[in-house]
Amino acid sequence: MNELKRIEEEIRSVFALSSYPQDFLSAYDQMECLASHVGRETFLVSKKGSGEMAVAKCYDRAAFPIQPHPELLKDIRHPGLPRFFEQYQNDQILCVVREYIEGEPLSDYVKEKQLTERQIVSFAGQLCEILHVLHGRTPPIIHRDIKPENIIVKPDETLVLIDFDISRAYKEHAGSDTVFFGTKGYAPPEQYGFGQTDTRADLYALGVLLRWMVTGCTRDNPNVTINPGLKKIIDRCTAFSPDERYQSAEEIRLALQKTRTERAPVSAKKRVLVTALMLCALLCGFALGRLSMAFRPAAEISFSEPLIEQAVRAQLGKKSGALTEEDLARVRSIYIFGSETYADPDLFFRQSIDEHAEGPLRTLEDLKKLPNLEEVHVARQGYLDVSALAVLSHVYTVEFKHCRISGVQPIADLSRLRHAGLFDCGVTEVTGLGDCPWLESLDVGYNNLTDLRQVGFHPSLRSLNMMWLRMKNVDEIAERMPKLRVVYLQHSEIKDLSGLKALPELERVEVLGEQFQAVSGLFEGTDVEIRVTEN
Repeated sequence: MNELKRIEEEIRSVFALSSYPQDFLSAYDQMECLASHVGRETFLVSKKGSGEMAVAKCYDRAAFPIQPHPELLKDIRHPGLPRFFEQYQNDQILCVVREYIEGEPLSDYVKEKQLTERQIVSFAGQLCEILHVLHGRTPPIIHRDIKPENIIVKPDETLVLIDFDISRAYKEHAGSDTVFFGTKGYAPPEQYGFGQTDTRADLYALGVLLRWMVTGCTRDNPNVTINPGLKKIIDRCTAFSPDERYQSAEEIRLALQKTRTERAPVSAKKRVLVTALMLCALLCGFALGRLSMAFRPAAEISFSEPLIEQAVRAQLGKKSGALTEEDLARVRSIYIFGSETYADPDLFFRQSIDEHAEGPLRTLEDLKKLPNLEEVHVARQGYLDVSALAVLSHVYTVEFKHCRISGVQPIADLSRLRHAGLFDCGVTEVTGLGDCPWLESLDVGYNNLTDLRQVGFHPSLRSLNMMWLRMKNVDEIAERMPKLRVVYLQHSEIKDLSGLKALPELERVEVLGEQFQAVSGLFEGTDVEIRVTEN
């Protein structure tokens, strides 16, 4: 222990005599040097007073070859990206302090564990989600140094992308990068002077990383047989021309999903052997199964909320009889309106609040029994505890209408969330949903939202329902939701809608008849469609 204290004191004494910013030295204790390169050093630091651990990256302005841009991550909140804390600087040194991520680099992780194909696809999919967030910013953020050493695997096998030393914002009219930088083997051709890097440079590096996870090498190895679906993805990601690559991380993510059912070809001899072994195992299993059935009672699955069981049975077409785990694994969606459940989504969406009394549903805890659930549609209930949603990893659509939900945070924890319907749910803010990188559609109609600050920042949002909202204006909507294409305004009482004109990708605004004249005047002479809908 005395030796550790001595080393710690030596580190502190060196910093005390250094040229590091004084306010940085006053705010943090330097615990360990994690890495040292030309022009930059990375330290594990501890916040004085609180003891909170963080990582500080310090750049020597005279020696580091490019200008770092730590401000790029200031406003981004995503579990796959380290949070920006603060920065300190003087004439010589810039120190950027970020969140400390517990885990180990992917480069070390694979040395200890043999990655399965499931893990490889999961890791690549997580990186697609992270890149979707970065590339969806305005302007897009390009990491430019995706490699195993810059990816942290947390204990729960979720990934965090770190080290934004050479990241940059895309410059629309720039001809090429002013500095050629990156890691050999992972950087695309344009990063070495063939043109300006854009988001497709990161997709190239992702393809190389995928090849490395599959084969252990960054270069193509024809002697290694891999899943044909993964090979197609790798080849397209790493095409020489950016135009021949995937054009977005979302395209790669969708392609990765398809590989789950594909496998590498098997030789005829191996196929015969595998078939024989499977037949033998089947016969043995059948015999053992018959023997054990007499001694093992069937597990009973019970529900605390009868309505959820009814909704499950409606999806399965199974009105009575015991439900098995195999049955529950088949359920992808549930539809509950008041005290009624539906198998047909069209019937659910045709229901009216006037046709249903308030339902008895009070908790969604039973949904944890549905391991592959993807869509949750619930309407006309009283107070509803939605905390169980936080652990449903496959859910991408939630639709709540005419309820009083316990909070938005469990919904914000859904990493694959694409649509969130919160119509008349008593919410006063939905800013947490800005952490959902894939969120494309949001319905916040008929809630007590009187300012866009209560809605938050949603960089990927394409559709926004603002029916029955009362606001003074929507002046910041282009900064908060730059990708919006469709806006619903029926019954809205927003005083000033002129901010909508700043939306660069706006395609359609839906209004009621009496709103048409006022709204159409804003977009006269533009391609924006003003569509009149029924009440």
